[in-house]
Amino acid sequence: MASERARRRCLEQVMELTQRPADPFTLRFRIVELLRPVVGFDRWCWPACDPGSGLGTTAVGDHDYWPLVPRLLLLDQRLDAADALPMLVAARARGGRDVGLRFLDVLGPTGIGDELRVPLRDKHGLWGCLDLMRSSDDPPFSEEDRDLLDALVPALAAVTRRSTAASPSGGGAPPPPAGVLVLDADLNVRASTAGARAWLAQLVPANLPFAELAALAVVFNVASRVLARPTAASRPGAPHTQLPARSRVRSMTGGWAVVEADALDPLDSTVAVTIRPAAASEILDLRFLAYDLTARERELVSLLLDGSDTRTVSKRLFLSPHTVQDHLKSIFGKTGVRTRKELVATLASTEATSSLGIED
Repeated sequence: MASERARRRCLEQVMELTQRPADPFTLRFRIVELLRPVVGFDRWCWPACDPGSGLGTTAVGDHDYWPLVPRLLLLDQRLDAADALPMLVAARARGGRDVGLRFLDVLGPTGIGDELRVPLRDKHGLWGCLDLMRSSDDPPFSEEDRDLLDALVPALAAVTRRSTAASPSGGGAPPPPAGVLVLDADLNVRASTAGARAWLAQLVPANLPFAELAALAVVFNVASRVLARPTAASRPGAPHTQLPARSRVRSMTGGWAVVEADALDPLDSTVAVTIRPAAASEILDLRFLAYDLTARERELVSLLLDGSDTRTVSKRLFLSPHTVQDHLKSIFGKTGVRTRKELVATLASTEATSSLGIED
């Protein structure tokens, strides 16, 4: 067991690291390496989530159950386990040793003895989940382990949230066309189009372990929600029964995709998943949340995106021009831009930017 001094030092190091700019995938690996010697775990997984649906998007991790991920996601959505991710939206993380099918059916047979799941949630919603696992011959996670992770939740949630807005290094390529995958009740891919395969190749870095399965996990998440709806509907008050089978994810080339699923009728338990380029309007609210803009700042930015100048913004929001400038300074600081043109280019499509007469 790590000493109290080691835990405090780990907390400080992780907090410091979360303030540095870094590639979102690399940053998650660095944070885990700081936690590993202090908390102690053999396997881990850190998916990001779309806060609009609570569904996982891109994930990084080091574990040996990638082929079982489809089964795990189905169990999560069906709430067969007491610690399924949708239930963590409003709950404190708990260990996995005493729970149901998620642990017994998938994790236990792979040699995992205990699991500590930490929902990364802030005032804007659920942005991800840090999942740490120990082998069956190791002691379970302690209250001190849970307390350390609880203390880090605000910083880790902010890191995962900011990664939504971070620009990938390989930007510039046009997005692939829309594509479709057809999955059966066990999330086996039965058919796919070239457009869908092109999108999957762009969703995670190609050098990630099990990159293909990591990309497919985005598809499995939305499909599993559709497959789980009849089961979830039988559980009154299930927190995710009305949430959409839809997620928004940024590709490694900088483009945004919408991944959404629906049942194929009349084929029983067969799901079609569409991956298509996202419209600017579909991701604007996500960007607002990712940059932590206040309600007033969002109103101001929305007017700028409509082409309004300072005078119009002042009249519409009943603010003085000086106050508008103060809000703009705050927005520039949060988004890392210097001019209104850069702001619009960051929050809207290139086509929308070029068609607006935005002043600097």
